[in-house]
Amino acid sequence: MSKRITSIALFDKDSLNKFDESVQSINEHFCKVPFREENRETLDTLPYHFTFTVWDSSQKDIAMEIIKNIKFSEIELKIIGVNVKESFNDSYNLYFEIERNNELYLLQKQIYDLAKIEKYNPDNFVPHITIHCDKDYEKLVKIKETIMKEFIDFEVQFKQIGLFEIYPAKQILITQIK
Repeated sequence: MSKRITSIALFDKDSLNKFDESVQSINEHFCKVPFREENRETLDTLPYHFTFTVWDSSQKDIAMEIIKNIKFSEIELKIIGVNVKESFNDSYNLYFEIERNNELYLLQKQIYDLAKIEKYNPDNFVPHITIHCDKDYEKLVKIKETIMKEFIDFEVQFKQIGLFEIYPAKQILITQIK
């Protein structure tokens, strides 16, 4: 497994609690790590997050320079539901849906314009916050339906971007609003 570096939105404690409250009715161990990793459950050490982009670990200095120089203000996101999409190695991603907003788009675009990782092009990338990755699509649909029975839109915010080596997560850099 090759080491990677990821840049993520770091949500405050109140926001993380809102994510937890939204899935508290599910008696399931969640794992946000995709199926391309061995021993993925033990590697799942990142909190709920929004990914801006990833790099190969050989690009650590470039990644640090990009993230250190990003300028942004506190960003609020509205979580509008839960959905399922295809993921790696015949698996699926259960995720919180984010209502698109201009502030998030501009921040994504700023990072994309510097990093040029096409998968994270904000014009094509589906903004999401992973809840759980699984190979059983029907299981994820049932979890989604259970969550959505009592789901109420909620707002979260972040004013930090973290840069982490993954998997497992090892903090490299945290940058604050500027």
